[in-house]
Amino acid sequence: MKYLILGGTGTLGRALTEQLLSDDKTQSIVCLSRDELKQKETKAHFKNDKLSFVLGDIRDPSTLWQAMTGIDTIFHVAALKHIDTLEMNPEESVRTNILGTCHVADCAIRAGVKHVVFSSTDKAVSPLNVYGMSKGISEKILLNRNKSQSGTRFSIYRWGNVLASRGSALHFFAKTLKDEGKAYITDTAMTRFWIKIEDAASFMIESYPRASGIMVPLMKSSAITTMIQAIAGLCGVSEYEEVVVGLRPGEKIHESILEGVSSEDGPFYTVSELQTLVGPSL
Repeated sequence: MKYLILGGTGTLGRALTEQLLSDDKTQSIVCLSRDELKQKETKAHFKNDKLSFVLGDIRDPSTLWQAMTGIDTIFHVAALKHIDTLEMNPEESVRTNILGTCHVADCAIRAGVKHVVFSSTDKAVSPLNVYGMSKGISEKILLNRNKSQSGTRFSIYRWGNVLASRGSALHFFAKTLKDEGKAYITDTAMTRFWIKIEDAASFMIESYPRASGIMVPLMKSSAITTMIQAIAGLCGVSEYEEVVVGLRPGEKIHESILEGVSSEDGPFYTVSELQTLVGPSL
């Protein structure tokens, strides 16, 4: 099998690369991303001749088309994803998350790629922010492409909060707990779904050959206050102050992974379960 990973130098892209390289059926992996430094770091980390790199951007169809030559499966995990940044820069979200996904879909069909696997988010369900809206529109674009009978199958994978992803709030919580003895919380009632990066990658790899449409793994949720309690324990912080700062623009108290399936309803992680999940990433 020959793979192309769009956004391959990101956290999920590297997790996919690691698991695919361990599979004897993998003939080659092409990583396309726009950060040359992260490409050098990723190459040095894996040191594997099956892995090659293309410097490019999903905004550029010509780069995509060239990278897709001979590819069997594409993992599209490239996106702009920081909620507060995209609230202030909605045009950039459109150019990358929406138009970039259109380019990916059109080039994949033209190149005769068998599978396109797209990473989405629970924020695409009844979206309240620019990021969620852009992902929701991208989902609909790809679902519509499945109706074209082109021979290219598109599957969509929705996650909650991915543990250990770049820019994760968990590292911010750990820092303020250790440095200030404080946890800054938007709302004490807030809940979120959580999934380990390795579990997200393996779910995609194991299920995509049979998948089309929207795929959702089994995920548990927790209150943000429970997650902070778990992180405090891992950091050796026995006493801390919870500082409620209020919701950011576009932020929800609870998320839904599917219509009617809310993080508010559980099942919930315990503190000890969260510590087992989070520990390796802190």
